[in-house]
Amino acid sequence: MNRKGQALIEFVLILPVFLFLIFAVYDFGMIFNKRNVLESDSSDIISLYREGTSIDTLNEMYKGVSIDITNDGKYSKFVISTNVKIITPGLNRIFGNPYRIVVERYIPYEQ
Repeated sequence: MNRKGQALIEFVLILPVFLFLIFAVYDFGMIFNKRNVLESDSSDIISLYREGTSIDTLNEMYKGVSIDITNDGKYSKFVISTNVKIITPGLNRIFGNPYRIVVERYIPYEQ
């Protein structure tokens, strides 16, 4: 008996699920990678800011990253964010497209 037709139908049925999983793994990998990069950049940004680098210079140095620094007298709050484009067809509706990644750091305020 020839089962090539059955195998083709099973392949066509499972292919969208398989592609969805592959794209979802890629998207989650990109999100975690960007989060790691922001965590690493936050340390560098804080060090440069403490050395006297202006916010405008920091924004020029880190293109594609939004840097916001606020002082409340006791602490300085660093909010560093970027966007990641989601390519998986279903996840972009759940997470939003682009997905915003935000890292916040508080350090003692120095005058």
